[in-house]
Amino acid sequence: MKSVLRFGALAMGVALTAGGAGEAAQPSSKSSQTVESRKGTTSKSKAGTRKQAARKAGAAKASSKKDAAGRASGEETRPQTATAAEEDVPTRVGPARMSPAAMASAPRIADEKKDALADAKRDEALEGFKRLIPKLQEGSHRKADMLYRMGELYWEKSKYLYQLEMNRFLAAEKAYDAAIARGEQVDPPKQEHAESERYRAETMRIYEELLRDYPEWPQRDEALFYLGYNQQELNRRDEAVKNYLELVEKYPQSQFVPDTYIQLGNHFFDNNKLKEARGYYEKALASKVPKIYAYAVYKLAWCDYNAGGYDEGLARMHEVVDFASARGEELGDLRTEALNDLIVFYVKLDKAKEGIAFFKQKAPEKRQERLISKMAAQLMDVGLYDSAIETYRVLIQDQPLGASAPEYQQAIVRSYEGLRQRDKVRAEMKLMVAGYRPGSDWWKANEGNKPVLRNAFSVTEEAMRVMVTDYHQEAQKTRQVETYRLARDIYKEYVDTFASSEEPEFLSDSAFNMRFFYAEILWALEEWEAAATQYDLVAAFQVPDRDSAREVSNESYRKSASFAAIMAYDKLVKIERGQLTQSDLKDGQKVDENKSKGQVEKKGRITKKDTNQAEEPLTRFEEKLVAACDTYNRLFPDNPDEIDLRYQAALTVYDRHHYVDAARRFGDIIQKFPAERRSRDAADLTMFILESRGEWAELSKQARLFLANDKLIKPNPEFAARVARVAEGAQYKWIHEVVYQKEKNPEKAANLFLDYVKEFPRSGNADRALTSAMVFFQESGQIDRGVLAGERVLADYPRSIFEPKVRYTLAHLYEKTADFAKAAAMYSSFVAAYDAASGDIADAKAKQAAARAAARKHKGKKTATAAAAAPPPADAPADETAGSREEERRALIAEASKWVSDALFNAGLWWESLGESDKALTAYRAYLARFKDLPDVPRIAFNVGLVHEKDGKWGDAVRAFTSFVETYGRDSRTSAGQVYLARYKQFIGYRKLKDTSNTERLRKDLLYLWNRLSPEDKQKPELIDAYGHARFLAVEDDWNQYVAIRFKRVSTVRADLVAKQRAIQKLEKSYIDVLSSGSGEWGIAALTRIGMAYADFARNIQESPNPPGLDEEQLAMYRGELENLALPLEDKASEALDKALGKAYELSLYNEWTLAAQEQVNRYHPGTYAQVRQVPFRGSEFFATADVAKDSGVPDEPKEGETPRAEETPKPSTASREVQP
Repeated sequence: MKSVLRFGALAMGVALTAGGAGEAAQPSSKSSQTVESRKGTTSKSKAGTRKQAARKAGAAKASSKKDAAGRASGEETRPQTATAAEEDVPTRVGPARMSPAAMASAPRIADEKKDALADAKRDEALEGFKRLIPKLQEGSHRKADMLYRMGELYWEKSKYLYQLEMNRFLAAEKAYDAAIARGEQVDPPKQEHAESERYRAETMRIYEELLRDYPEWPQRDEALFYLGYNQQELNRRDEAVKNYLELVEKYPQSQFVPDTYIQLGNHFFDNNKLKEARGYYEKALASKVPKIYAYAVYKLAWCDYNAGGYDEGLARMHEVVDFASARGEELGDLRTEALNDLIVFYVKLDKAKEGIAFFKQKAPEKRQERLISKMAAQLMDVGLYDSAIETYRVLIQDQPLGASAPEYQQAIVRSYEGLRQRDKVRAEMKLMVAGYRPGSDWWKANEGNKPVLRNAFSVTEEAMRVMVTDYHQEAQKTRQVETYRLARDIYKEYVDTFASSEEPEFLSDSAFNMRFFYAEILWALEEWEAAATQYDLVAAFQVPDRDSAREVSNESYRKSASFAAIMAYDKLVKIERGQLTQSDLKDGQKVDENKSKGQVEKKGRITKKDTNQAEEPLTRFEEKLVAACDTYNRLFPDNPDEIDLRYQAALTVYDRHHYVDAARRFGDIIQKFPAERRSRDAADLTMFILESRGEWAELSKQARLFLANDKLIKPNPEFAARVARVAEGAQYKWIHEVVYQKEKNPEKAANLFLDYVKEFPRSGNADRALTSAMVFFQESGQIDRGVLAGERVLADYPRSIFEPKVRYTLAHLYEKTADFAKAAAMYSSFVAAYDAASGDIADAKAKQAAARAAARKHKGKKTATAAAAAPPPADAPADETAGSREEERRALIAEASKWVSDALFNAGLWWESLGESDKALTAYRAYLARFKDLPDVPRIAFNVGLVHEKDGKWGDAVRAFTSFVETYGRDSRTSAGQVYLARYKQFIGYRKLKDTSNTERLRKDLLYLWNRLSPEDKQKPELIDAYGHARFLAVEDDWNQYVAIRFKRVSTVRADLVAKQRAIQKLEKSYIDVLSSGSGEWGIAALTRIGMAYADFARNIQESPNPPGLDEEQLAMYRGELENLALPLEDKASEALDKALGKAYELSLYNEWTLAAQEQVNRYHPGTYAQVRQVPFRGSEFFATADVAKDSGVPDEPKEGETPRAEETPKPSTASREVQP
């Protein structure tokens, strides 16, 4: 029977698990487990969850048997002293527990390493036993003892492995739960105990061996008991009972007999053999061991109950509680279980008052409420409602603000429902709602306990929902206004309390439905604004994310509410406009809750308005009406009223001059209902509004949508062409005016223009878009992409009016990518394109003049050339006439005319740098011819000479520099220094051409004109070098005469020596004068020449002929004297050369004179300087000093180029020992 199955969790002897069962036995390493009672087994095996069972099993298996003897219970293993109630009972001690499953909790994490070490030691011990036992005498007690001890170790090993297995299982189970929570499909974990069971089997094998082979072993009773226990655990119950009975029969004085009686009693109890079970429990009772005694009384109480002796069973349960209470914590668990099971007896006997009194007197204070409430619940379950109500009232009176008070009050309501007392039900329900609703005193007292509040919320919500439903049904029956208003007020209270919280857990499952019913009552009462507000809330209501709420909520109410909101706001708008009057229902009137809410009005055609009118704000109800229409169409697309609702919303905003919003709304209508008669008019109106307002992005979007809609476009080709032009133009306007100008995002604008050309390749604005993309890419630093865009213009649109601009911009971009050949070519092609375009314009002007002349002859007649449109800006994609296009072309040519000079200059510059002298000269000459008045013209003319000079065309170079002097010698744009430099260049050219007379003339001019230069010019390095060069060449004749003096004949040596001395003095003075000019390069050359002069003198002495008639000794003396004479000269030569090199290093000059000095020093000091390989270099002096990538022509102040090293300048020869001119 059901009451029997309510037997609690510790039916198998929880009082014994802490260490009390089997106290009649001596201390032992084993302990046993009583089989659970019939009731307990059923309760736990079916009611316990998989997880709880697994964890209990893990905890059970982990306990140490040896710790059972008192350490778990706090008792020692020595004999116990009997209590006053047990003075006549022999004091016996033994295993501290009956159940082998009652083990200590699993090892703590901190103990895991310790347990592992212990297991390793255990394995060592087992190995030792395996080696020792075979050596012992068969049948000896010592061998039996050793086998028993090895069995103990196997048992401990089994427990340890079992714990590890359970730990793995629980971890897998935790992972499984997490995976399930994530929605994954995984297989549940399974317990695997094969390893631990293998060791248990070894234990049992040893017990069986001991019982079989050692009949005289004194501990056979213990082996029998533990073998029976393991068999019982493995569900081999018949074998277990056989061993238990053998133990009782053969060893009646064994310390394990009381434990065995309990095990046998449980076995027969589970098999519903109450008589046999009672007999064994009474035998166990006779042992007087406290825990055995208490447990036996407890099981006898249940035997009485199952036999129908309820009063006898109740008395025994009272005895258990009293006995366990006297023993304190020792039997605390059994006392708890007995108190729980007493409820079954009190309910069976309908003794609620007696139960309340007993629990208040005997139960711990913390458990009294739970015990009494469980008893009340069971009273309700069996239909004892009056007793249940009385019990619940006691609970409420004891703790009116307690967490469970709402549940108790709800139980009272349900108990009255069970008694069919409706008046009492309603009265108790009102008390429940008032006492435990959100905001009540009870609610405030329990604010910190969310689960409790949630429970109270559910309880009170249900009560109030039942109440308001009753009132609503009554109003529907009576149809009276006053009844509806009463229901309305209760609905409002419900909605405010249970359907308005921001926390989903305090939002009732029925909140959605109840708010809709509330709105319906407001509509029935014609309270339009309140009804509309509630309908809006229903439409927007978020049903709590739980199955219970979703199951209850009727989603069809959302559509009804959303439509009803439109009808309500429409009435309110008409009331605002005076088209409808507000009703006022009186008491006594009848209400028809089911009357129709009406239909959506059909709107007619819409006429265009002046889009310059200022927007007017929508009224509050107009705004809500528009929002309600949008909400309904969004939530329920394709509804039958959609087009009319969209028109109603669009017309509402249009009437208030919200043209952009209206245009968007009309566009949506067109897109969805293209075949509708009003769609084309709406499309024209939409484009008109957006274009007037400058809403280019929206206009482009809408026009594209129109074009994509065949049903809208195909019936009218003219309309289709107009929409296409609008889409194209609006897109261009949006990119340029919004993305580029307002957002200042050139990169995005450039990319969009590329997309534009891809979409509209034949557009009249395609070349314009690519040109803009090129410029914008340049602005955003994406030079390569700018180049590609510009090249596309030239390739795909060869007749574009933007060609000159594209070519000039491309040339700049090529410069930035260091593609100077392309840059030079593009600058040249730009000039050609500009000239061609200018010619076209001239032709066009001539035609226009002829047309005007013809017009004058036909005065008064209209012509095709009259009234040309104003030129559109370069970035505006409008519908342009031929006249406006021509005006734009002229503007672009006028703009390009400012770039021609820069283009010619840069073309010449880059051609020159690339070695394309002819092309460079062509560009420079065109520059000189076309822009004679520009400030940098003299500089360009000078550079023409430099180009010839670089190419070695000395005749052309002389003519160019001569022309420069003649043409610009007195020009204000030319400085005296630049003219002086041009004369120097003439001088160099004539020397190359071997024109002696002109060379000498110009050398003298250079020396003469130096004194006429300004102090500022005389500080310029290039002029100083020119002057120094002229001074150096003035000494050239003296140098040649000096080196011509040789000591070749003995007869003239003395005279030659005197002449050589005079000549070197004059030469040294002249070269010192060159040093005073300040030219670094020619000063170094002068010092080098001085050193070389002394070296020449010393070499001539050393190489002079020997006098005749000298013997070898005399000749040696003679040559030694010559060496002595030459040595000071060589020292002077070295000194001058060192000065020359030092100055060269100081000025960072490295030229042929530096090399000559190093070569001469190497002769005196071999290896001082490495041999240098000559590498020819050809470059442009002008290019090296010019500005690169000019944006607006050449600089106003031209730089004067550095003086190039003239190839005709006298060079020292290092190929021979002789110094050559």
